[in-house]
Amino acid sequence: MVKKGNKGVGVWRGFSADPVLATRAMVDLAGAKLLRCFNPVYLKYERDLEELEKTRPDVHNLAKGTAVLFVTAFSVLCIAAYLMVAF
Repeated sequence: MVKKGNKGVGVWRGFSADPVLATRAMVDLAGAKLLRCFNPVYLKYERDLEELEKTRPDVHNLAKGTAVLFVTAFSVLCIAAYLMVAF
């Protein structure tokens, strides 16, 4: 369990330990939330999340932290591309 003050560090450790698992958890969590309204395919994502929770109980925090890391990296790349074009 990650202490309250070390959530950011815990996300980095979890992502660096197994980036494939972290990305899979993020895709499964987003797929289950987004597809629940439209399609019964979301049951596949929920089953996969249940399997991940057996091995890692903090899979929701890992998925949210991974999403934040990906958004941050994408934003930095977009800003760098904009600055290259602007100058």
